[in-house]
Amino acid sequence: ILNGFIGELKENKETILKGADGFKLYDTFGFPMELTKEILEDEGLSLDEDAFNEEMKIQRERARSARKVSNYMGTDVKTLDAIPADIETIFDGYDNDALNAEVKCLIEGEDFVESITEGNKAIVVTDVTPLYAEMGGQIGDTGFIFNDGFKAQVVDTKKNIGGKIVHFVEVLSGELKSGDKVTIEVDKERRENIKRNHTATHLLDKALVTVLGSHVHQAGSYVSHDRLRFDFSHFEAMTEEEITKVEDLVNEAITSVTTVVTKVMDLQEAKNSGAIGIFDDKYSDKVRVVMAGEYSKELCGGTHIDNTGKIGLFKIISESGIAAGTRRIEAVVGKEAYKLVNEKKD
Repeated sequence: ILNGFIGELKENKETILKGADGFKLYDTFGFPMELTKEILEDEGLSLDEDAFNEEMKIQRERARSARKVSNYMGTDVKTLDAIPADIETIFDGYDNDALNAEVKCLIEGEDFVESITEGNKAIVVTDVTPLYAEMGGQIGDTGFIFNDGFKAQVVDTKKNIGGKIVHFVEVLSGELKSGDKVTIEVDKERRENIKRNHTATHLLDKALVTVLGSHVHQAGSYVSHDRLRFDFSHFEAMTEEEITKVEDLVNEAITSVTTVVTKVMDLQEAKNSGAIGIFDDKYSDKVRVVMAGEYSKELCGGTHIDNTGKIGLFKIISESGIAAGTRRIEAVVGKEAYKLVNEKKD
């Protein structure tokens, strides 16, 4: 296919391959952009990278739109999006496991309500929260919302299309009214496990680039409390030797007990520092960069452990292809990784 494009360019006395054609090679036939550029350069030609990146951006937006649903956990999405514009929830959970908050609004089913009681499944929106809302591949936190006369379990935390944080709750006891003061507390053990998996995902990203080459780019991820999934651009199945090398590099970073530092930077400063990020996404002028020594430096808004040693152990469960030019690794860390090792011994 690429030879055909090259022939057409030379026949038409052109020197630049259209971004749409380059993206077709990547998306349909699994050709990494870097490999396409290399072959073109050998022929004295080049790729329209700006147009290629625009095609990539359109594909991501299409995928996001396809994931939108009309109903979530019994709540109409239109109702979620109707939360008043003047209601804002500040996330202050990077360094806090519990915070005092004020209830700003309550939703049950398709309706805004003044109160919720025992047995209700509802949504609670507050002015501040320590619970991380699902974003960037990381699942939302769970925990509890309570005061002297009320207790509810938070079963999920998400953002609506407008970016407002919403807590999905099941009321265990008492009554809660709009305007009430509450304490919000995160499930600490679950969050720590999510943090381990998220930091491990960053280490995996760097290890894949080191072992497979600079054409590797993140194509998606899923970070939960019991496993991680990482999708990346690569044109063939990994060999057993490559998988072992990647595992070894991640575990080397873990045993180094390297401090994980987060720093807020100007976007341009982050780019200049070599931080990894999908820079065609919509970032603000200030970005959060997560750094694990020489092992990893990425733009990220998620929660992370404070040193790599807390991950414990990293084990790859599977490596597979999910689309042309896109591979997927599933892995476990910590107790789940040790459990896997022991099962293999048995």
